[in-house]
Formats: sequence, C-alpha cells, structure tokens
Amino acid sequence: MIPGKQYTPELILQIAWRRKWWIILPAIAVSVAVVAWTRTLTDLYRSDTIILVVPQQVPEAYVKSTISTTVADRLQSISQQILSRTRLERIILDLNLYEQQRKNGIMEDIVDGMRSSIDVQVVKGDSFRVSFTNEDPRVAMKVTERLGSLFIDESL
Repeated sequence: MIPGKQYTPELILQIAWRRKWWIILPAIAVSVAVVAWTRTLTDLYRSDTIILVVPQQVPEAYVKSTISTTVADRLQSISQQILSRTRLERIILDLNLYEQQRKNGIMEDIVDGMRSSIDVQVVKGDSFRVSFTNEDPRVAMKVTERLGSLFIDESL
C-alpha cells in the first residue's frame, strides 16, 4: 500500500484480479488437503437411550419415601457401579468387543478405552441419557441396550 493513495473498491478488485492465482491456488491446496484428511477418518456411530425415572406414585401419607436424593446424585453413584471394571469387562467378553486389542493389550486399558466411549448425563428433571460410540453401529446399539438395562436393574 502506498501512503496517501486512495484505494477505491474498483481498484481493490483490479488488484485482486491480477493476483487471483495467489488466492485460488492456496484455496485449492487447502481444500484438497481437507478432503484427503477426512477420507482417512473412521466413521463413528453413537447410540443413545433415554431413561425416565418415574417418581413414587403412592401418596406420602401412606408410605414414606426412602429416596431423598435427586436423580443426578443417584446417577453419580450408580454410574460408578455400572462403569466399574468388572461390569464393563463382562460386557466386553459377552459381546466379543475389541477383539484385536484383547489379543495384544491389557484388559485395564481396554476397559478404560470403552469407558471413554460411554457418556451418561442427566437430560432434564427425572431422565438421563446413556450413550455409547463405536465404529460398528450394531455394536453401539447392543452396548447401549446392555448399559441401559444395567441402569434399570440398579433401580434408580
């Protein structure tokens, strides 16, 4: 830029037109690199289940409620039980998950990897979501189904 010179929009367009290859070639190179990079990524599938906790239906005058904590508090303690190594290891063996990693790796590392693929969070009020992410959609569905049934069996 020259000091004191007025740059009008027409002049800026003329400069850009003369230098069009300085703009087009890097844009094409970045686009090709992004497409090549995304082709190397594996597809991941997430399966979700939402569990609704129904509060006590009997009036307090007849039966005193034994549960005095919120769903979030109860979910925290039950999640620790469900996501324990013994429970997750049982799921891994029952569904034959991570077959290649089990041949060469340590079960503790495999369970930690599975635990990182699981997400449990309170949705709203008296419901929560259990999610599992995997490269195979059927495996994701089966594991989420098993985890959901474990949460239900632990009777929130």
